[in-house]
Amino acid sequence: MKLKIEGLSAGYDKDFVIKDLSLSVNQGEFLSLLGPSGCGKTTLMKAVAGILPAQGGRILLDGEDITGLPIHKRGTVIVFQDMRLFPHMTVEENVAFPLKMQGVSRSGRLEQARDLLEKVQMGGFRDRRPAELSGGQQQRAALARALAARPRLLLLDEPFSALDENLREDMRNLVLQLQREFHMTVILVTHDREEALSMSDRIALMFSGRLVQTGTPKKVYLRPESRLAADYFGDCVYINGTISGGRFTGGGLDCPVPFLSQEFISQAIPSSSDSPVPGPAVPDGPCRLMLRPGSLEPDRTGGYFLTVEQVSFRGGSVLVSLRSDDGALWKKAFSGPVDLAPGDRIQASVRTQDGVLFPA
Repeated sequence: MKLKIEGLSAGYDKDFVIKDLSLSVNQGEFLSLLGPSGCGKTTLMKAVAGILPAQGGRILLDGEDITGLPIHKRGTVIVFQDMRLFPHMTVEENVAFPLKMQGVSRSGRLEQARDLLEKVQMGGFRDRRPAELSGGQQQRAALARALAARPRLLLLDEPFSALDENLREDMRNLVLQLQREFHMTVILVTHDREEALSMSDRIALMFSGRLVQTGTPKKVYLRPESRLAADYFGDCVYINGTISGGRFTGGGLDCPVPFLSQEFISQAIPSSSDSPVPGPAVPDGPCRLMLRPGSLEPDRTGGYFLTVEQVSFRGGSVLVSLRSDDGALWKKAFSGPVDLAPGDRIQASVRTQDGVLFPA
């Protein structure tokens, strides 16, 4: 199943939440819609599911235009945060309900429901009602009910946000396992950055009703195209400097010009340039180099000096706040014990090839 969204506009009354948005999702792909609350993620998902009518554009599933189809004819199933299980039905009856609507015989639908409940590790709870289940158990039952409908596209709207940390991790692993087993195409709506990075084949980052970047988790995190995308993931260290003759200098660093953000390209490089690579096409002048904490490697010979400001024990790790001589603040996590205290001076190396260049 391939989903293709073309110039989609949707919202409430006459107010557009998303406008002229286009996006494709491949067969069997796990895509996360990531962004802050109110950016349009759930509006987009409801429009795809048919809960919210499109006010412009098209939605296609395997080439079929489903924009005007009612919910039950789209082949999509959506799982919300509140699960929406039927309180008067048992868990088994809840899971069997989509099959009943499809005309499957009672014995057939109960057999399939029991099989799905085993897959989500809920086989021993089939005779209970939703009120007798914990939050995590209700989430598993809701997932089994969604799978019973054999959707062409599974939509998950913040399904794990109400669960505690351990349950969230268990449910994430379960969803990924079932996605592979059923070869499902899945779209997850989330504002949890770690969730999107760890689960997705691809991330679509949204702000104010528009897509600001799509790509693999690694690309979106390590190669942000804009300051907006970079800052959303946090842990950014910006070093002011200048470009001269294809080299960046600033904050005690001197290196070849690294990766150029789309924001830098659009503002600093004329559109007539053949290629946004280091060399004559990159103009001299002020800029900012963005680095992540993973680029900092404490050693004894790096020549990049920092002062320890704070040491915070986090259980499995220690977070150390470090201030470089040019004023940049680094927050570096160490996996084991560290012999550091506020006021200590350390020396480090910086992998500048990991950096991304932004306009000054």
